[in-house]
Amino acid sequence: MKSFNLYQKFALTIILLGLLPMAILATFIANKMIRDYSQALRAQYEQASGYVAFSMESMLDSYNTVSKMPYYYNLDDYGAKGSYLSFDNFRQIIYGEGYEPESLAEEREQDMMRFLQYIQSVDSHIRGVHVIASGQQEEKLSFHYSVYNTFFRDPELFEQAVGYDSFDRAGKSLILIPPHTTSYFYGKPDEVFTVARNYFDLRGPVGNTPYVGTIFIDVDLKRMERIFRSVAFHGNELFYVVNEAGDCFYSNQEERIGTNLNRELKSLEEAEDRFMVRTGSNGYGLSVVVSMDSRTAFGAIRTMQKMMYLFVAVSVAALLVGSVYFSRRLTRPMHEMMEQMAQVETGNFDIELPIRSGDEIGILSGRFNQMSSALKTYINQSYVAQIKQNEAELTALKSQIYPHFLYNTLEIIRMSALDEQGREQVPEMIEALSEQIHYLIGPMQDMVPLEKEIAIVRKYVYLLNCRIDGKVQLGVKAPKTAGILVPKLILQPIVENAYVHGIKPKKGKGCIMIEAAVNRDFFEISVMDNGVGMDGAAMERILALFESDDPGIKNEYNWQSIGLKNVHDRIRFLYGERYGIRLTSTAAVGTMVRILLPLPQEAHGG
Repeated sequence: MKSFNLYQKFALTIILLGLLPMAILATFIANKMIRDYSQALRAQYEQASGYVAFSMESMLDSYNTVSKMPYYYNLDDYGAKGSYLSFDNFRQIIYGEGYEPESLAEEREQDMMRFLQYIQSVDSHIRGVHVIASGQQEEKLSFHYSVYNTFFRDPELFEQAVGYDSFDRAGKSLILIPPHTTSYFYGKPDEVFTVARNYFDLRGPVGNTPYVGTIFIDVDLKRMERIFRSVAFHGNELFYVVNEAGDCFYSNQEERIGTNLNRELKSLEEAEDRFMVRTGSNGYGLSVVVSMDSRTAFGAIRTMQKMMYLFVAVSVAALLVGSVYFSRRLTRPMHEMMEQMAQVETGNFDIELPIRSGDEIGILSGRFNQMSSALKTYINQSYVAQIKQNEAELTALKSQIYPHFLYNTLEIIRMSALDEQGREQVPEMIEALSEQIHYLIGPMQDMVPLEKEIAIVRKYVYLLNCRIDGKVQLGVKAPKTAGILVPKLILQPIVENAYVHGIKPKKGKGCIMIEAAVNRDFFEISVMDNGVGMDGAAMERILALFESDDPGIKNEYNWQSIGLKNVHDRIRFLYGERYGIRLTSTAAVGTMVRILLPLPQEAHGG
């Protein structure tokens, strides 16, 4: 698992403990502001719309009262002849009761105009009053009056405007007729809505009140406009006054007045980018609808939200810059110290860290300089001397193997030259020997490619087989080892030992196998032979030799196992106690010598 350096940990801490909570808090506050503002805005519009709906109902209450005036109208108040019941005067005018036949039409017209004039005088917003009734002979009577327009144009235009053909003549409540123009009068038409009430003959028994006529009162649309002006809307809303059928009685969009808005209101209600409030229907079936674009409705709070985010972003940027500055100031001396430590690891102690501050980092830099100086003094006094001693011992061990190898090889060539059958091979043998001598006395680098070591072994086995007529077979199995470096001359002494002490006592015929592979903990080279092997006592002598300071095993004639001992000591000098030679042998079966080396990347400081 990858570990974080100090700078990354510091930055991560700043983000987790500073920036992330700040961002979460800012988001929470912003969302709560939007939510609270939305609730407050909706409550404000609901209150304003409710006030408009209530004012609209109060206004219609007044016109509802005016529309009932036919039941209370008394002719005596205007100097007319005759005395009637108050509730019945209006019917008697329509039916022509109490008039002389020859003057009926004229007097009835005068009395009705006087009544209509009275109705209009009640409210300055009434633009006209109309009565359509059925006479005593069921003839259709039509009366129209407006103080603002003296001449009435056409009764049919009025009936079309109020929808008289489909008019409900049985209703006893106030009837609202959607806005229209007073084009049925001459002159400039006005935008009006009409309230109407049916008049019934109340003289009969309960439940039997015949229809007499209907009074229509045109009210200037500005009367509704006054109500909306009394409410402090923002000015960029869409608002409508509609009845239950969706007919628009008033809107700040003039082209919508008098049209049916059912489809448009449904689309406004479903639109995600619209803010909409709708009141319930008042006592006359009217409701107030207010709609606003969400971007406009939440413009102020969005601006505040952006300012807050900007403030948070500036704070985050300042925090990041500050954290980067202080973390770099903190970690830069540590990186310098790590670089100087790497120099110390290579043996360079002539270093000194700059001390830029008097804080803990400065104190640590000073202590490091003191440690480096003290370590240099100590190494000069002790460690360098020990290294030089080890190098001298290693050089001595390496020098022991060269004359031993050369002596054995020259002995093989000498014996081949004495044999008449082997004289022809002597030149090739000498060439092979020269290559080996060149390898021995060539550049004295400690490490060589494994392929070169194996090639020298092949030359040695060739020289050996020249004398014993090819009785030693050499096998090599070293896949995926190209480029791997090993200490020089670690294979030939072991192969030689395998022949001399394993195969030669077996009448000189046998097989030697070299295998090289990288396992989990070591790079291992195995040299196996099918010679005579060793018993337990011989194994113990060699293992004791590996732990001793002797160059080999001394017998009555010669030193033995010098090559094994040299290779084992060299590897341990180079890499430590974990490495070296491991020996396995079985009498009459063979011997396996395992050379344990560090893994390639470790051996090269990777």
